[in-house]
This record gives sequence, C-alpha cells and structure tokens, in this order.
Amino acid sequence: MRIPITMCHGIRSVTSPTMPNPLTAEHFDVLMNIASEMGFDSITYDQLADWRDGKTKLPDRPIMIDFDHPVSSMRGEIFDTLERYKFKGNLFIYTSPYDPKYPRPLAVSFYDHMSWEEIRELRKSGWHIGAHTVSHPNLSDLSIEDPSGNILREELDRSNAMIEENLGFKPMDFAFTGTSWSRMAEEEVKMRYRFGRLWFVGSEYQVDGHPLRVADLMGSVDEDEDDGGPPVDVRYITEDSDPYRLPSMELQALIHHPDAFRQYLEGALVY
Repeated sequence: MRIPITMCHGIRSVTSPTMPNPLTAEHFDVLMNIASEMGFDSITYDQLADWRDGKTKLPDRPIMIDFDHPVSSMRGEIFDTLERYKFKGNLFIYTSPYDPKYPRPLAVSFYDHMSWEEIRELRKSGWHIGAHTVSHPNLSDLSIEDPSGNILREELDRSNAMIEENLGFKPMDFAFTGTSWSRMAEEEVKMRYRFGRLWFVGSEYQVDGHPLRVADLMGSVDEDEDDGGPPVDVRYITEDSDPYRLPSMELQALIHHPDAFRQYLEGALVY
C-alpha cells in the first residue's frame, strides 16, 4: 500500500523560494475536492500506528492530511473545508507563542495563532495533535551550534510539557522543522515519540550541517524527478517506511497544481 501524505501551513498568500505558490481557501478546497471525488479517506497517526502494528485495517484509499504550526486558519478556513469533505487533519504545533519566557525566539514568521481552546476544539473534532518543538529551530544548524544536545532536548521536553499542561496529553508524534534534520535530533525524537515526519518541497535537505539529497536521506538510489522533487517512491508512506523518516508533500510546492495533485494521488493507486 502507498499512502499519500500532504502538508501545508494553513491558508497563506505569502510565498518563498521553497513554497512558490500561494494557498488560498479556494485552492485548498479544489485540492480536497479532488481527494474526496477520488474516494480517499483521511487517517490519523493513531490509525497509522494501529495498521503498522497489525491491529486494524485502513480504508481502501487512505490519505494523511498534515499541517504544521498553530495558526488561526487551521480553526478557520482549513477546518471548515475539511469538515465539508469529512476529512480530519494532523496538526503539529510549536509552542513558542504560548511560552513568552522561553529565551530563543520563534525562527519562523507566522502570526495570528490559535488559542489553546481552539486547539482543543480541533482535537475534540477528531484532529490529531503532535509536537513541533518550542521555537522551530533549524535542527541541522542546531547540531553544530550545540553538539551537546542540551538546547535540542529542552526544545523537545519543554514543548511536550506545554502541550500536556494545556491539552491534557503528552504528544506521541513529531514533525521535524523545515527541511532540517540531524542524527542527534532523530535519536532524541526516537526516545520521545512514535513517529517523526519530514517535509518535502524539493530534492535537497539540510543534514548535520551539510546539504544532502532527500533521496539519500530516505535510503533511495533512484534519480530525482523532472519536477525538481525526490524520487516518486519516497513520496508515500508504505509498510516499509522508516517511522522516523515519514515523508510529506507540501501543497504550496510540488503538488500545488490540481493536475500535479491528482497525479500524486493516482500514484498511490498503482502500487
């Protein structure tokens, strides 16, 4: 089985070299409508874990719909759209906006964050909530800045504590920040979480202070694709996927166009 997995940061008019396409509410609806018409059913990380453990079967056409960052559009346009199609999201949150005493500034520029009550409402509706550090550091750079790992461990443990204090549970799953990764981070993540998820916007990652092909990080010897992204096979979750190197495909990048999005979903059906 191939499980397609999408990712975005909510409704965004802002673009960047890594995310060159804006994501409007209208465009997000177009993409979710395609997934619905093709018969896909959304799943959470709890369902993924139970399937991997042989405890349950998945829908015939599962899809994971992931989001990073606790921005207000998650409870607004994103939630409303998913509800129309009976989909549920998986949201990974950094906790810096709720932790003003933490000395490291938030490394990304996002505004209008949700309240804890709004995040609780998402979870009550069936969304899955995971962890994404406190301040969203570049994990590759952090491994060079602080080889002791003390800052990294504080980022993970303080984020977990904040989520548990305000939502009543300790997160079981983690999303690595940006296109940054380190062996140290993966080892610390393995000690705390059930899954670790990556983010694909192109064919390159930052690993332990150096650039590395996504394909190499994922253990693939295949060539990169013509669209500028990694090999097709590493873009899906399968039975053999490393649980701490799960992929996700950014909606503002390689699969932004409806035709590209449809092709990505079709690729899950021919496996």
